[in-house]
Amino acid sequence: MSFKLEDAITLPEKGLADEIVEEIAKRTGKNYQELFSMISERQERMNNLVSFEVVALVVAKEYGVDISKYLAILEERIFNETV
Repeated sequence: MSFKLEDAITLPEKGLADEIVEEIAKRTGKNYQELFSMISERQERMNNLVSFEVVALVVAKEYGVDISKYLAILEERIFNETV
């Protein structure tokens, strides 16, 4: 029996925020760290009343990223989330 490193490593699934930031990075050439910081700062200016994902969508839209594929996912999460 042989051991393969690939079998031992399970990468976490990408979250919605990661996907949105990836789209912004592709469009702008900015790195993830810079984008996460930018989005976090904007979220803080909004007194953290808006989720990171929503702020990321706003930033994505400002950079001309097509956000339509994320809207239904985010709407589902926001309106069907139980408190």
